[in-house]
Amino acid sequence: MRTIHRFALLLPLLAACGTGPLDPGAFTLEGSWLGTAYPLELSFDLEQDGDNNVTGTGQLRGLQEMLETVIDPDDETKVDTVSIDTVVTGTVEFDVAGDWDHPNFELDLTSEGYAAAVYDAAFVDQDSVRGSLQGSGFSNPTIVITRQSTQP
Repeated sequence: MRTIHRFALLLPLLAACGTGPLDPGAFTLEGSWLGTAYPLELSFDLEQDGDNNVTGTGQLRGLQEMLETVIDPDDETKVDTVSIDTVVTGTVEFDVAGDWDHPNFELDLTSEGYAAAVYDAAFVDQDSVRGSLQGSGFSNPTIVITRQSTQP
């Protein structure tokens, strides 16, 4: 019986060590992030302080797929449409401010000339985040962003 009590006393200590899959110590918004939910591409360059205040900058880009129609070389009566490339049709740069309470966070996105927007998100794992873009005309598109490698 004493062994059970001792184990019960150790549980809070083990939990405080933060070795679980959602250990806040291993998670940070610090760094560069990028995600696409066609026709949007969202990127962040973020800094996070010891009080979990987040600041930084970002870009929201509009994307469009460039298509070309070609005649089928085997049958000149048929036409195929092929994708050539995806191009950026517009870019809005914004400032970021927010804080997070692991694993959830809310980042305020502000840009001169536009209504404020919010990226309301949560960590999926240490290097990916799933969130939705709200405000400034957005109707909650889900955009998953991933941490970009700092290696060349």
